[in-house]
Amino acid sequence: MDWRNAFLDQARSDHAILVRLADPAVEYCHRLHYLQMISEKLAKAYSTPPGSTAPPPTIHSAFVRMLQILKSRPEIRRQLGFDDATRFKSYIDSLLDLVRKIERLAPSQAGLTLPNPEYPWEDMSTHQIQVPARFGFAEFDPKKPKMIKIHQLVRDLLKITR
Repeated sequence: MDWRNAFLDQARSDHAILVRLADPAVEYCHRLHYLQMISEKLAKAYSTPPGSTAPPPTIHSAFVRMLQILKSRPEIRRQLGFDDATRFKSYIDSLLDLVRKIERLAPSQAGLTLPNPEYPWEDMSTHQIQVPARFGFAEFDPKKPKMIKIHQLVRDLLKITR
């Protein structure tokens, strides 16, 4: 197996877990954590040529870069159901700010002072320790239209990627 397919296989497996985590009894931080991990692995798969024996860079901020590159890939645009390139670029651009924030959820970027779905952190304005399982992550509410679009985009990219 090459690196591209290895990252795709793991992203698909993680996505299957994400779907199972939709149970309302499960704290939202777990779904958000899986979304962040899936988007990272999907981006690494896209950045790795088929058949590659060299692994992709070990960075957490790859999803935004991948989406920016995909805007210029007409075959991907068409597979995602967009006939018009301008409309597709606008669609991707409309998601980039929130995707950047999802990337910054990685503990390596959030540190111990910004919200992340994995580790406790200190809210520097209140000096209270926050726990992901008890935090609302309102900005990433799964019912918000952009979050719905991001989840759908990830699902669709996993389906079309070989």
